[in-house]
Amino acid sequence: MGIYSLENYEKYKTKTIRLKPESKAPSNFGTGQIHYVKLPWASLEPHRGEFNLELINREMENVKNPILVLIPDIPLWVDNHKSDSFTSFIRRVGSFIGGDRKLVGVVISTINNSQAEWDGYIESFDKTTIFADLDNKELISYLKDNNKDFGLLVKCNEKNWIECCEGFAKQNLQHVWKKNPVLVNITDDVCGPNISREIYRWHGGLSNKQLDLGYNVTIRRVTYPEAVSSKGALPIRLWLVNMGTARIYQPFIIKLLIKPQDLQLYSEKNSYELTLKGSTESWSVGDITHNEVLQLPNIESGVYTISIGLFLLDNTPIQLNNENTPLNGFYQIGTVCIDDKKRNELFNIWDTYYPEGYYPLEDPQVPEEE
Repeated sequence: MGIYSLENYEKYKTKTIRLKPESKAPSNFGTGQIHYVKLPWASLEPHRGEFNLELINREMENVKNPILVLIPDIPLWVDNHKSDSFTSFIRRVGSFIGGDRKLVGVVISTINNSQAEWDGYIESFDKTTIFADLDNKELISYLKDNNKDFGLLVKCNEKNWIECCEGFAKQNLQHVWKKNPVLVNITDDVCGPNISREIYRWHGGLSNKQLDLGYNVTIRRVTYPEAVSSKGALPIRLWLVNMGTARIYQPFIIKLLIKPQDLQLYSEKNSYELTLKGSTESWSVGDITHNEVLQLPNIESGVYTISIGLFLLDNTPIQLNNENTPLNGFYQIGTVCIDDKKRNELFNIWDTYYPEGYYPLEDPQVPEEE
């Protein structure tokens, strides 16, 4: 480093770790290619009140990112009130599925495009993303007027892509992706140049084709002190980047794992898993920064490794786009020395101290050495 480098003027000795991303985004639940699970009403309720709903689980079992489509194929036993009967069937299926995390979403398909059928999906799939067709203006207006969250299904090809763009603009749907995913159903055999371009403008997160869509989070930089105190403060500054087309739609948390560097000393007793208080629901695409001062438990003096991971609320790890190989969802960052020395000033370190300048700017260039 040159004589003017920041490292020569550090108020506190810190470690700055920069990780490199892989060339390809990792495969996570709810990103990339989906597979439709299309099941007719007549197969799931062949006789009035007799349901064959286990068929749904069997069809979803070996499919990645399943999207359920209930085909309103009217059973023979239905004579009158077809729409009402289908609504009851929708509610029965929603009750059966509940909050099954294997299901990415369900497409709203109806007989009469009626409010009762819409409400059947809204109320019975309250823990699952419901997708409204971009062309169904009545449905979208109803959902918006009633402040109901919904994902957007865009059926597009190289002939109608301009009409799809107009549909977004006329219905003011350009911000739907910020809360719920946009599913792009490409009806051409391959994704053409116009759709390839527009899919990024729409922030498409899912598609029926094999495309690199969805969130793609990488750890860009981590900064923390070289040494901290047992029962003291561990200040940490995170800079992550979502390089993908969409945000992470499932609720998730950030965890920090501290364990002895000497693997012979490793055990559940002397390893520590801490949950950060990051406002992950506000994370979008682009730069993501988070500063926090963690309160450490009573830890025996020694050198420890620090690892970071993102996890869904059911503890399913989110794969990050970093070269490090994760262990149980945690990506090892570096080491830290923990001892009994008092360092109360670390509780307020980030109030006045910026070891890497103000980010999300890029790291400052090192001046030429004299």
